[in-house]
Amino acid sequence: MEVKEGKELAEKFRNAGKVAQDKIDKALLEAGHLVERTAKIYQTPHVDTGRLRASITTRLIPRNAQVGTIVEYARKHEKDYPFLKPALKDKEMEIKVILNKGLTEFVRDSFKGFTKIF
Repeated sequence: MEVKEGKELAEKFRNAGKVAQDKIDKALLEAGHLVERTAKIYQTPHVDTGRLRASITTRLIPRNAQVGTIVEYARKHEKDYPFLKPALKDKEMEIKVILNKGLTEFVRDSFKGFTKIF
């Protein structure tokens, strides 16, 4: 049995880790921004100045997207009028779809053209 296009396939495998991380990071940010937008909507009825709502942001940390705020009174406000946890819970299925799409794109893009290897 002979592996056709072996060098090209080996190169695809070598680059797969970087491609995977890029696709996963993109999907994590997309999911994080979805939760961020939803949390801002849930927080809106309890707005006085808009400072807390405006401070809700998404950032990418290694293998994770973090949605939150640095406003000091946010913890008390979240306890009295939850907005972060409900946003995450309500968007759970959409987050799974986004992450699945990212993984699917990784596999498709990483090994494009290799439908018949042997």
